[in-house]
Amino acid sequence: MQGSYFLLKSLYAFLFLLLCSSNAFSVTLIQATEQAVTTNPEVLEQLNQKLSRDSEIRQAESGYFPSIDLVAGYGTETSDNNSTRATKFGHSRSMNRQEAQLVLRQMLFDGFETSSETARHEYRSESANFQLINLSQEVTIDAITAFINVLRTQKLVKFAENNVKIHEKIHDQVELRSNMGADNQGSLSQITGRLNLAYSNLEAERNNHQDALTEYEKVIGTMPDDALEEASFDLPFPENYKDALAKALANHPAIMAAQADISAVRMQQRTSKSNYYPDLELELGSEWADNQNGVRGHDNGHYAMVNVRYNLYQGGADKARITKDAYLINEAQSRLDVTRRKAVKVVELSWNAYESSNRRVTFLQKYVDATVKTRNAYEQQFRIGERTLLDLLNTENEIFSAHSENIKNQYENIIAKYRVIDSMGILLRELRLSVVTEANVTHESGR
Repeated sequence: MQGSYFLLKSLYAFLFLLLCSSNAFSVTLIQATEQAVTTNPEVLEQLNQKLSRDSEIRQAESGYFPSIDLVAGYGTETSDNNSTRATKFGHSRSMNRQEAQLVLRQMLFDGFETSSETARHEYRSESANFQLINLSQEVTIDAITAFINVLRTQKLVKFAENNVKIHEKIHDQVELRSNMGADNQGSLSQITGRLNLAYSNLEAERNNHQDALTEYEKVIGTMPDDALEEASFDLPFPENYKDALAKALANHPAIMAAQADISAVRMQQRTSKSNYYPDLELELGSEWADNQNGVRGHDNGHYAMVNVRYNLYQGGADKARITKDAYLINEAQSRLDVTRRKAVKVVELSWNAYESSNRRVTFLQKYVDATVKTRNAYEQQFRIGERTLLDLLNTENEIFSAHSENIKNQYENIIAKYRVIDSMGILLRELRLSVVTEANVTHESGR
């Protein structure tokens, strides 16, 4: 009975440990990038700018709707006019005056100003949206780089720790042989120096890891409280440089934003030209008044009018404004050209980095395999006295260098692939990440 009790207790303990291990989780690359984008203050700033431009669209559209004004007043009026002087009250007369007026005005034609302004703000909102996507993409690639660099330095620290253990083991063996008189003091000095070099390499890798964690916190927003899941690249990749460049010129949000800016300025020039046209307005009004101009009683009326207003001259301001807008169009076009050149340069640099790291993958792996075989052969030859301790230590250092370079290049190759996708302007789409939305912003609603 007691044995069954302990067996059951052990089973419960095992299930508890299994449950705890199943609750443990690691942070994925997607989770880290989502956190970086949704909490980045610059992204949220750009989002607020985009939302403010959306409100400007509604503000411009208000020109299509009527405006209604109500004016009312009450007070004392003293009048001295022909009407008051003709009465028995003398030259002036004081009465309590009250009046009200309700006026509706509806724009019929304003020289295409409202339609032009609405279109301009729509293009400005479109530009802000592409800028938001572009900024979110920049934060995403920074987050990916920070995430992968933590993995890289983490692995290099573990490898450096293993390298220290190997040197410590050799040091202990040589020290034992030296104390027994089998090895001279020079061998012990050699391994002691190499052991200290291994300690130095470990300290350097630990410092690099701390730097990577600091950068991770800066970009992601928090330190990784949990282990990071191993990163890989499994996105569709362009077949060649020309394919990548063509997609960048067609899809990059920075280029799309610059194109929207040109359209916005063109609509601004169209708004400026609206002053060359007359304004046509429908006005409906009702007026109620009591005791006005010294005459007791009410004076009510209603009217409906079509008003035309046409500015004939205002010092050449309209022409100057149109000329200014023409220069702004040229400026926006030049900005688009600069943006395209930058996009071409980024694609080229990203593709070159990818090809370089891709070519190095095979070479470095062969280098690692060769150094491991050399170390194994040297170790056997050292045991039978055909190799010196210095030969063995040299192979250990070469293995450390080969593995370190191979690890660095493997992760650099992953980053390079992500950077190619980023240079094409489709990183968010391929990762299926959404930009921040209005739901991420706290704002006060008003009238």
